[in-house]
Amino acid sequence: YCNEKLQAKYNLDVFSAVMDEYTYEGIDFQKVEFSDNSEVLNLVEGRMGMINMLNEECLRPHGNDSSFVAKVKTVNKDIDCLSSDPLHKKTEFGILHYAGPVIYDATNFVQKNTDKLPQDLVDCAVKSSNKLIGSEFKPMEENALSRPGPGNGRSKHSSSVSSKFRSQLHNLMLTIGETRSRYVRCIKPNPEKLPIKIDLLSTVQQLRCAGVVAAVTISRVSYPNRLTHLTALERFSCLFPASFD
Repeated sequence: YCNEKLQAKYNLDVFSAVMDEYTYEGIDFQKVEFSDNSEVLNLVEGRMGMINMLNEECLRPHGNDSSFVAKVKTVNKDIDCLSSDPLHKKTEFGILHYAGPVIYDATNFVQKNTDKLPQDLVDCAVKSSNKLIGSEFKPMEENALSRPGPGNGRSKHSSSVSSKFRSQLHNLMLTIGETRSRYVRCIKPNPEKLPIKIDLLSTVQQLRCAGVVAAVTISRVSYPNRLTHLTALERFSCLFPASFD
């Protein structure tokens, strides 16, 4: 999920923004096709995405992993990046990520998503003689007492592991969006991790999955080298006419 968000930012900076700039400046270039992972992000974090469905399943009295997977496949059956194979187990599903297909096993997804401490442990910590421990766990005890019934689970939604991660990732992307991003791609030269050996097929596949090949292509179809106006003036001033101011 995090990799897909970062890849979407990379696509925006390298592909979409560059092509929009070329179009705005009237530069004639051949449009480069690149993989768009917006469908995968919508599958995970959309209104009917997997995170919301997992949260809903955690609220059900008898919510379980197989029911969660069945709902995901039923609601998102028309989405191409979600794969369903008859050989899959009841808790298995596949996603065609930007870098390639991955099969997931949702066993214990519902349990791990609740992020809830046993109430007796919270009660014991509140009564601790250590004031720091007691003060830290006091809000958890108050939330447990004021928590709504099964029919209204908004407070649980906000405290689930997936919801917390989505919120933290959103804040991270906002921070990155305020910066001038630079990207470093790490390539593994061979699967065996041996020195002085390059597996060409594996290396090219990594470059293609990371979007590097497409980035080089879009750079080559127009102006691969960019200079500021001042640098261009200093470098090529000898070509300007004498009357140029």
